[in-house]
Amino acid sequence: MMNQTTQVSSEPRAVTSFETIVQEYEAPIGRYLYSLVGDFELSQDLSQDTFISAYKAYDPQKIHNLSAWLYRIATNKAMSHFRRKKILSWVALDKLIDVGRDPSVESHGEWVATSHSVQQALNQLEPDQRACLLLKASGFSHDEIAEQLGCSPGAARTRLSRARDAFRANYGEDSPTGGGA
Repeated sequence: MMNQTTQVSSEPRAVTSFETIVQEYEAPIGRYLYSLVGDFELSQDLSQDTFISAYKAYDPQKIHNLSAWLYRIATNKAMSHFRRKKILSWVALDKLIDVGRDPSVESHGEWVATSHSVQQALNQLEPDQRACLLLKASGFSHDEIAEQLGCSPGAARTRLSRARDAFRANYGEDSPTGGGA
């Protein structure tokens, strides 16, 4: 009888522990997914799917880097969505936020032109290149990017370098000023 009580009380603790994880990572995962898909409602759906999948697979004994594990699940959810829908609409959220801070009309016009150019440049990249750039912009190390994308750190560095080069080339062609990034 004592054993049943222990089993019953340990499950709420596990749920409480996972609730804490959701509270800590829900906003960053949501922002990351929004930057990948460019649609708020879709990013919320993918975020929910991410945490449902994470809850089902959660084993603290096997997870070495919780953040990387969650971002990998989120990336996989977004990539699966794009494979199903064959839609590529990515937004560089951090760039748009920086440009959009000045409320003046002239600045707003620049923000619109810049956001459109950034989005076009990102849309021309391969999905793994977009993910590399967005993960790096989110502050992840090469090792963490590698873990999230399921490749070696060397491959992550190479992908990131190629993604940066491709983005610069794409952005330079499409930017409002005609210059590079």
